[in-house]
Amino acid sequence: MQSELAFVLLAGGSGTRLDAPVPKQFIRVAGKTIVEHSYACLNSYAPDARIVVTVPADSLGYTRELFKGTQAEIIVGGSSRQASAYAALKYLRADPPRNVILHDSARPFLSHQIIHDVVEALSSHEAVDVAIKTSDTIIIERDGFIQNIPKRDHIYRGQTPQGFRYERLMQSYEEIGCEKVGNFTDDCGIYLACHPMGQVRIVKGSSENIKITDSVDLVLADELFRIRQQQMTPNLGGLDLKGKFSLVFGGSMGIDKAIVQILEEAGGVVYSASRSNSCDITDHAQVSATVERLQQQWGRIDNVVNAAGLLIKGPLAQQSAADMAQQVSVNLLGALNVAQCSHAALKASGGMLLQFSSSSFTHGRAEYSACKAAIVNMTQALSDEWKADGIRVNCVVPGRTDTVMRRTNFVGEDQRTLLSPYEVALVSAKLLSSGDTGVVTRV
Repeated sequence: MQSELAFVLLAGGSGTRLDAPVPKQFIRVAGKTIVEHSYACLNSYAPDARIVVTVPADSLGYTRELFKGTQAEIIVGGSSRQASAYAALKYLRADPPRNVILHDSARPFLSHQIIHDVVEALSSHEAVDVAIKTSDTIIIERDGFIQNIPKRDHIYRGQTPQGFRYERLMQSYEEIGCEKVGNFTDDCGIYLACHPMGQVRIVKGSSENIKITDSVDLVLADELFRIRQQQMTPNLGGLDLKGKFSLVFGGSMGIDKAIVQILEEAGGVVYSASRSNSCDITDHAQVSATVERLQQQWGRIDNVVNAAGLLIKGPLAQQSAADMAQQVSVNLLGALNVAQCSHAALKASGGMLLQFSSSSFTHGRAEYSACKAAIVNMTQALSDEWKADGIRVNCVVPGRTDTVMRRTNFVGEDQRTLLSPYEVALVSAKLLSSGDTGVVTRV
């Protein structure tokens, strides 16, 4: 019986404009490659639909390994986007679907709403495009001069996915032929070239459905993933922490103390390591000894949480060298010590390292904010570096939270405007229960 729908995920480009060491679709952002993010969106919308992924010939083995355990059908694409689309259409010919939807893997922020709208439009139209109105002035150029400035009322920017009756699009590609498909920029252009009287239904796209093309797009993508990270519901009943062994660095006050309590209430076994029990995270030997002792005592360590932090408020020019060194030692060197000393234990358990940054990591207080920005970058780097070891690495970025450290540095602040440490701890516990890695989640 003919299937109703198949997806084609186009990931065959070389990404030369990005000037990266690997094709852009294989760059990791927020813990996954861009092509994995795009695949996840399509697959979560229609888990039973076929998804054909086109990739460069020299990336075939790598991509198959990347998608091991999924239902993705990986094939070699062509020398251009349209050649890759044609290769996928010919691949589907053995068992053709009624409808086919093609999407650029470099657009990882596709929403279920857009896919739904395309699928709905295909119920009554044989060709569908996704587009948004342009907000920029469009100019027509000739020889370096403006020839015309058309009105923007009916000017749109095309996006993907694009949907078609499979047979109609296949016929269009065959009519154009392999030699000429490269003259077109998208599938709608090919369809309209062969069906001048045909109608392509437009459904509304999204300004977030960006295409990652240049290096600046990677910066935007990184921030969009942070913003779109779903808000985790603080529900203790949904936690998977019973019987899990967790080592929390800090644990004596504020967010770290709340985390210890939440993990214990969820049925976990927790040890809080701090200066009060002879573990200073700025001392590599002390951190290493603590991890080794608990590894021997428990037999495994499932989670390592570094919630220790230090803020000494004041202009940089007025701080002593000792104060600056202490903040960097606690907030950055300490985090590096915890990560390095925990690696072997977490590799053995397939566990998680959870670090803490601050909402000031994008701006704010001299060395403190600089250290917290480094924690975000460390999370992203280690989630990639340690993925092969089965270790998940994530980061929580709390907003302004009612802690002793904050009260000490911001006297007289209205506490009603602050987060409770337990709100942050619940989100942290939920993240520890997840299978995510590379997540930088704001609270």
